[in-house]
Amino acid sequence: MMPENDKQKNVQILLVDDHTLIRRSMKNQFTLVPSFSVVGEAGDGVEAIELVAQLQPNVVLMDIDMPVMDGIAATQLIKKDYPATRVLALSAFDSDTHVMGMLAAGADGYCLKTIEWEQLIVVIQLILSGGAYLAPQIARKIAQIFKSTPTVVSNQVSSSDVLEKRNLTERERQILKLIAKGYSNQEIADQVYLSLGTIKSHVRILLNKLSVDDRVQAAAFAVREGLV
Repeated sequence: MMPENDKQKNVQILLVDDHTLIRRSMKNQFTLVPSFSVVGEAGDGVEAIELVAQLQPNVVLMDIDMPVMDGIAATQLIKKDYPATRVLALSAFDSDTHVMGMLAAGADGYCLKTIEWEQLIVVIQLILSGGAYLAPQIARKIAQIFKSTPTVVSNQVSSSDVLEKRNLTERERQILKLIAKGYSNQEIADQVYLSLGTIKSHVRILLNKLSVDDRVQAAAFAVREGLV
């Protein structure tokens, strides 16, 4: 049986960030942690997916705002094909769209880039052990979002029943799921081949049917009811 300290040396990390300087700085820092090794670097979501397939790292540190493919879309595809790979969002932003998008995509944690280095190591170890982590600011934001989003059904009612009760059309269900994944109105329009004006109209009707004030509350509704 492999000793515990040898097992820890197998922690392999993929750094995903479109800023080369940030990646290089983090890589240098990880060389100071004997139990961790950086096995690859990616500058966008497409590269990240390719490297996960090639390298199969234990942990992906995922930026969100990147060219070609953002971290939300990349995380969703990585978790779909490699569910055992742990994905930790590491972003400079704590916007509602970023947070809900990453959580809906299946991220195992969300940290801000202001996190202390020692704390980041602890968080990585936590998610590797099967835990999940939200930065305190993010946890408070999530709590506030869910607090302001109406509870609709009991645990005995399926997500399908929820949508039926709300009288959502198939198109509205599709748009709701895309909202929960962090897509903008323009990105949704591109996905479903409709005009931006038509999507805006669908979103207004959708918010009214769900009795919520904005897209973030709609996303919270979708995540809470297991629609994504």
